Amino acid sequence: MLRFAFQIFLSAFLLFQIQPIVARFILPSFGGASNVWTICLVFFQVFLLIGYLYAYLLDRWLPPVKQALVHSALVAMAIVVFLPIDFNIASDIDQHAPHRGIVLLLLASVGLPYALISSSGPLFQSWFRSRYPNNDTYRLYALSNVGSLLGLLSYPFLIEPLLTLGKQSLLWSIGFGIYFLWTLTCFWSLRRANPVEAQPDVPDSRSPLSATLSAKNIVSWIFLAGTATTLLLATTNKITMDVASIPFLWVLPLSLYLITFIISFDKPKWYDRSIFIPLLLAACLLGLLMLQIELKLSIYFQIGSYLIIMFVGCMVCHGELYRLRPNALLLTRYYLFISFGGAIGGIFVALIAPLLFNDYFELHLSWVALLIVATLCVFPISYFRKNRLNTAVQVSWVLCAVVYSFLLFTVAKSLRSDVVYQVRGFYGVLKVSDTRLTEKNTNGADRYLTLSHGSTQHGRLYFDNETPLFLPTAYYTHNSGVGMAISNHPQADQTGLDVGVVGMGVATISALCTQCKSISFYEIDPNILAVERDWFANLEMLNEHGVESNVYLGDGRQLLESQIANGMDKQYDVLAIDAFSSDSIPVHLLTMEAFDIYTRQLRPNGVLAVHVSNRHLDLVNVVSSLASDSGYEAVYIDNTESQSELGVASHWVLMSNDKEFMASFDLSKENIEELAITGFTWTDQYSNLFSVLR
Repeated sequence: MLRFAFQIFLSAFLLFQIQPIVARFILPSFGGASNVWTICLVFFQVFLLIGYLYAYLLDRWLPPVKQALVHSALVAMAIVVFLPIDFNIASDIDQHAPHRGIVLLLLASVGLPYALISSSGPLFQSWFRSRYPNNDTYRLYALSNVGSLLGLLSYPFLIEPLLTLGKQSLLWSIGFGIYFLWTLTCFWSLRRANPVEAQPDVPDSRSPLSATLSAKNIVSWIFLAGTATTLLLATTNKITMDVASIPFLWVLPLSLYLITFIISFDKPKWYDRSIFIPLLLAACLLGLLMLQIELKLSIYFQIGSYLIIMFVGCMVCHGELYRLRPNALLLTRYYLFISFGGAIGGIFVALIAPLLFNDYFELHLSWVALLIVATLCVFPISYFRKNRLNTAVQVSWVLCAVVYSFLLFTVAKSLRSDVVYQVRGFYGVLKVSDTRLTEKNTNGADRYLTLSHGSTQHGRLYFDNETPLFLPTAYYTHNSGVGMAISNHPQADQTGLDVGVVGMGVATISALCTQCKSISFYEIDPNILAVERDWFANLEMLNEHGVESNVYLGDGRQLLESQIANGMDKQYDVLAIDAFSSDSIPVHLLTMEAFDIYTRQLRPNGVLAVHVSNRHLDLVNVVSSLASDSGYEAVYIDNTESQSELGVASHWVLMSNDKEFMASFDLSKENIEELAITGFTWTDQYSNLFSVLR
């Protein structure tokens, strides 16, 4: 018995250990976008379904001994063909279809090993049932989720801090080899089994279902599993969009999701409707409140609130799944339908929702689905009948659910009342807002357009009637850090500056460069280019001043590195790093390796300007440590008090080894300070987001 238990635990551990490893490998190639993790999860959900289908077909067509023989042979083939895991990431990624690039990369690197590992839960439980027919097989499902949970939690706290990515891949490959050897021991155990002992048992009297399938039960399994997965992915998108796409914030919601599986499938008493249904109602109301006040709350409270809603919702879904479990004879089919529901939920969030919605409304839909779960799967069937409540109460509950849905989407709509254009893509939701001023400002402007990415502005353009005013605005005024870098640069009044910017926004920064020689933007999101061209046209106005402008589509770090490889280094007098979406930071842009690339693109008296404005993260110390290790002096520019009527508060760190430039700053001013070096330097292998959380 311990032999099968260990194999189920090990397979589950490996199954969820590989997920953050793979995502961490490929994240920098796709701009550090939070959607990378979502696409990875969908891939893993689909291949979990493939693994469960494989287990079901083996269980249906072959006896246990032959199943074990076939499985052992396929695992051996996967070792020869796929291990150790390697990632050959193409340099010419199509940024118009990054989904396809991620899926093809995962398929080529971990497709077969992952499918085989994912089949282990139902397959080995089926073998266990044939070997020990009188034991509770479903307890092993709880054990597999414990293994999955430990696999997840060990990554951000143990594996990632101590091992490089190469060593992580090698260690997982060794674990897969152990899995193969243990599969052989299970195969040997099945061969030695007594034929009488291995006969299937009679239907389990504790199960609420007989040994036959019904359309009602199948639909319930699929709907419950799909709702839980949709809730998981939508919540993960929500919390990673405003902080950072890092393993810990991937692992946290997925761990809670697994914990609900463990609690629900361990013992029936852990899921009590009289407790969790009222909690579900409270959680849904909390979600409605959070949509209205979240920007006023700390990041800890925001993350905690959304995770509480997700935990309660998943407990109800998985608790109901356990209540509807069939006899162990139908085990592989039961897991197959659960995985099918999970795959549908994942595909909906990652692929279908972006086509249907121009915002992240799948989170709202998942909350509505929870009320449907409570209405269809809980209240009318058992809860009301058990308490002898009449039909009027049931109708009242349905009406409340309808009213809640109406309020939810009314609130969502009210939050974008001034939005004149909105588009959703792989890298997030872009909104163009049109704001009318009550009276003209000192520059003669009576309205302005704003581009927002998530909760953060990416630029403004003011108008006098319908005439655009080419003015430095938002984070890019003359007294902002990057404004000072350009105006104070020793070459500013001589030959003109060559400026590079990682992160385009709507090219508002170009208004600072009317006297420059050239400006080059590195932008990863194709939608940004379209919005700038159709709504703002800052580059067009800049060209009218005779300034050359270039736009390169792709990840800024990778593009700069490829230009260095092609002999295009030492290009810029000023290089600005401003590629953050919402308040989320692509960590790969703030590492020592990234700054080595930036400094190689600077001329001898060049200036590196890093935008560090952030509601949730204090990035000043991170950048100051990178400046020190790069041999540069650094100053911190805070224009909160000196912002103009056209600008918003911004925070920049300027770095240079040009003493003349650094001497141009008056450190006695309150908004300028010399940076002391604290903390440790981030690298591609090691970073610590916890140390910079506000």
